[in-house]
Amino acid sequence: MKKIILNILMSVLGTMGINYICTLSSGTDFSNSILSVPIFAAVYILQNYVLKIIFSRFGEAAGKSEAGAPVRRIVYAVVLAFLFSLSFVMGWQIKVNGMTESGFAGKGKIIICSLLLGMAVFPFSYIFFEALSGYYRRDRGSLDERHCAASAEKGGECRSGGTVKLYLLCMALILLCWLPVFLAYYPAVMSYDFNVQSLQASWGPPYFKAHHPIAHTLLIWVCFEIGEALGSLQTGMAFYSIFQMLLLSAALAYAVTFIYRLCHRKAAAAAALLFFGVFPYNSILSVSVTKDVIFSALFIVFMLLIMERCFFYEERSRTLLNIFTFVVGFAMLLFRNNAIYAFVAFALIYVIFTKGRERLRTLLLFALIAVSGELALEGLVTVCGYFGKGSSAEMYSVPMQQFARVGYYHGYLNGNELDEETYALIDKYVSHEVWEGYNPPIADSVKIYVTAYQYDEQWESDMAAMWRAWAKVGMKYPNEYIDAFLCLTNGYWFLDDVTWAENLGYGSDKGKGALFTFNASVSEAQPDGIPDETRLPALKKALGEIVNDNSFYKVPVLSNLFKPALYCWTLFICAVGFLYQRRRKELLITVFPLMYLGTLLLGPVVTVRYIMPIMVFVPVLITLLVRGKSKIDT
Repeated sequence: MKKIILNILMSVLGTMGINYICTLSSGTDFSNSILSVPIFAAVYILQNYVLKIIFSRFGEAAGKSEAGAPVRRIVYAVVLAFLFSLSFVMGWQIKVNGMTESGFAGKGKIIICSLLLGMAVFPFSYIFFEALSGYYRRDRGSLDERHCAASAEKGGECRSGGTVKLYLLCMALILLCWLPVFLAYYPAVMSYDFNVQSLQASWGPPYFKAHHPIAHTLLIWVCFEIGEALGSLQTGMAFYSIFQMLLLSAALAYAVTFIYRLCHRKAAAAAALLFFGVFPYNSILSVSVTKDVIFSALFIVFMLLIMERCFFYEERSRTLLNIFTFVVGFAMLLFRNNAIYAFVAFALIYVIFTKGRERLRTLLLFALIAVSGELALEGLVTVCGYFGKGSSAEMYSVPMQQFARVGYYHGYLNGNELDEETYALIDKYVSHEVWEGYNPPIADSVKIYVTAYQYDEQWESDMAAMWRAWAKVGMKYPNEYIDAFLCLTNGYWFLDDVTWAENLGYGSDKGKGALFTFNASVSEAQPDGIPDETRLPALKKALGEIVNDNSFYKVPVLSNLFKPALYCWTLFICAVGFLYQRRRKELLITVFPLMYLGTLLLGPVVTVRYIMPIMVFVPVLITLLVRGKSKIDT
């Protein structure tokens, strides 16, 4: 009887949480709808199923050493359900009202509504942790372990049989899938920052600036030189696409092979291969001229090499592995300016929680990578005759947006409600001239003005004074500060957000949307630009409808694969899963992508290309999570 009463109460509360979200999204009181009845029934059935499992687990654990296990599982499930629900409540409030509920009462309402919605999410969350417990109790051997065992019986050496052939096959298949896309966007997708970098590349190394990675601009310059030698910059950019496709396909083929080695399941490898080869984001970005693609390739290879170190090389010589890790690691740092911050944080955490002699080895390796990466950057600066440094203003996109939001809502939109001191403080760091142009999901309009007219004199000259002013304004307008951050980053944590795909307008005619595919090659050095001549116009049109017109919105379930938040949540859930299973090594593997995600949360906009490193790595993490306990996991 107690279980029935508890089930009814939890189901009613869960239905109330769902009704709140539905009311926000529809604009009408959803609780009066007949649809709330089947929702209640569905929640009740799920809750009943989960409660039966919970009560049975307490019965099984009674008087045993694992008596606390069911409680621990419930705590993890409740926390995860609450956090997920919190993202939906805040996300939908921003989506509908442009802001979250303000004040203590408003924030209290957010927490209460999140707890209510969490009641409906809890069954899914608990089933997830229940499944993880079942997987962890299994003992799954990897391909390497099985092959090593078979080789040992025959007195042979331990080698990974068939993985080289599998790797080459995967790389060939991925390239085959990408070839039509290359022809559709021939010679390359010259979007994003290409207009700036191509100008620097046209003028030559002395004009390179570090706002964009010099290594990437140098690569574009090399391709320009090849094109000039062959009589066409278009041909040069085709060389760029081919080089990038080879590099990325090599990295992703390694990921597919690694997945197979982890679980020895052809279906898992086939699914990863399909995702890497056919999914439009991967295929189009493979021919897109942006630093994020090369960084993603180096990032996933670096992470896989760290996993090799953790799981497959414990009793084997690591000399060659260390060399590969060093080369890939410092090259990775050259293709993403903010990667050094994430890498240093990861290195410190990894070393602290590594045991024995491995702590000193990894400390030396990571220190060498970090120092070599910085020295290599300085070397590129010296060799290229460095013309000028890039502004670091982009690092302060969040406080710029926070100043601008206060100015917009209290100094522009509703008349000037600001006192003279606050007005002067905000105007000093973000001029009143740009308050009207404040755009919640992207900082560019504010950042560009501040960088040009205020940053050097007001921000960089005295950062301590800036932070004092920032804190003083924030104490008066905390909700605007919170909402400025949430609006700028909600594409990373709110699954129903669409601003990341529409923040600069979208459509095939503009070449914008979830991905940018417009030709941005026109510059002062190239007045006519570099022509793009599609060889497969029908395919280009079809892909344009998906990534420019955002037609993926119309496809249920599968449309979620196109959302950056899905990959961020998957990364977070994998980390929580490893923490729940007490798998220290696997949890440490998630630290670098989590630190990298942290740098993105301080960036100027949510965009797919930024999330690509995480997007291509999560299939490996999912495999690692569900493969269960292994003899090599310690």
